Amino acid sequence: MEKTTVVLVDATQYGSDPAIVRVIEKHYPLVYVTRQDDLGRVYANQAPIGRVITCFDFDFPDIASLSMLSEAKQQFTSVPMLMFTEQHSEALAVWALRTRIWDYFVKPVIDSSVTASLDRLNQLLAESSNRDPRTTIQQTHPLPDDARFQKHRGEDKSVDAASAYIDQHLADKLMQANIAELCGTNSYQLSRAFKRVYGITFQEYILRRRIEKAIELLRNNSASVIDVCWAVGFHDASYFTKMFQRHTGMTPSQYRHKWLTSRKDASLPFQLSTRNPVKL
Repeated sequence: MEKTTVVLVDATQYGSDPAIVRVIEKHYPLVYVTRQDDLGRVYANQAPIGRVITCFDFDFPDIASLSMLSEAKQQFTSVPMLMFTEQHSEALAVWALRTRIWDYFVKPVIDSSVTASLDRLNQLLAESSNRDPRTTIQQTHPLPDDARFQKHRGEDKSVDAASAYIDQHLADKLMQANIAELCGTNSYQLSRAFKRVYGITFQEYILRRRIEKAIELLRNNSASVIDVCWAVGFHDASYFTKMFQRHTGMTPSQYRHKWLTSRKDASLPFQLSTRNPVKL
């Protein structure tokens, strides 16, 4: 099967992630461009345009860089687009979904996941190459609020990368030394960085993120409390209940009952004290 050309748009502040460049180059023809380049001209040099995939690489996306992606999606509706980002939030992920981004990756990426996504797209584009093109009406969506603030790389880079990794692997056993190595630092420096940024230790941060995720999952009445317990990385139901009650003031079952009986009021009388408070 002929390989689709991948256009990688560098929308970062300090240069595209070398790991992403390597994994794409290993499997697909790669055209590397910057945000200043004219995508229309780039596509014009790739024949046919129906065999092009575009990847947007962000570190900390702001309004200008996200608008660039949105406008490209509006203009080139037939080109599937993937998004890589170092800064991650639920609002950003939802925006990407509504903008009809094919896939959304939080760095550091897992090579096999990126390759699988590209392979699937490559197959779909090959299958549709003989079909009549369709015009798709695209709707613009408001940019997430956190895009108003441009973050800068530096001492918090390892914290952002570690936080993103933790969010993606809450159900797994999370070892501080392993995560520090993945983020290009050591356990001691990562612990200090978390304390500086969040005001809590690395382990406390993991615990709070697990409780936050449990709060979210408990709103799904089809999931049992024990299912939620395992899904967020606890392997002891009694310990899960103890930690949940310590952070929220009620047991998981009590929380679910209270939320189900008061759905009209989205705010419960407690919230975890994190840098980004839980919205209940």
